[in-house]
Amino acid sequence: MLNMHKFLRQIENNSSPLVRVVRLVLLVLIIIGIGLLLTLKMWVPKLVNIILSSEEIPTVVIPEVQPNLTLSDGRQCYSYNHEATGDEPYTVNEFLDITINNKIVIGTKKGTQNGPDMTNGYNGTISGTSNNNLITDTFSYVIEGSAGKEKEIYRTNKTGIEKLRYPLVEENKILVPDTTKEYKVLQYHRVGCVSSN
Repeated sequence: MLNMHKFLRQIENNSSPLVRVVRLVLLVLIIIGIGLLLTLKMWVPKLVNIILSSEEIPTVVIPEVQPNLTLSDGRQCYSYNHEATGDEPYTVNEFLDITINNKIVIGTKKGTQNGPDMTNGYNGTISGTSNNNLITDTFSYVIEGSAGKEKEIYRTNKTGIEKLRYPLVEENKILVPDTTKEYKVLQYHRVGCVSSN
């Protein structure tokens, strides 16, 4: 240990001016570092404020929420299209042509279904009421020569209307939605009405 101490003293005594300058610079840097550490609470918040004020903060654009359509008196037409999937292997195309007059809804609905074990068309009439952007109606239809009736519920959305398709149960020879169960939403988009519809 004494030999090491003597060795370091010799280096210190024999060190060149360059070594002394480097050692002095290192000593100054150490003192500055200690000073910065001791004053962290004073200069760090100011530095952060300077950095933040020099950066452009992006403007947050809040998208405008489009309101739901409002059901108004007059003729209006809607289209529903569903491509076959693994869970629902039927392609469905449906067209709804209704007229609302003082909350009374009348019209027609026609469509086609194509799937693994059937291809058919159906058409029928709609009669019901409109209240608070909700349509409740009875669809009286003919499919493959058989007549039937189904109660339906539609409500407005941002691009048209949507059918609330509940599981159906038969009551007095009419299929009615079982509103105690969960429903699936079928999107009908507003389309133009022409005489050929």
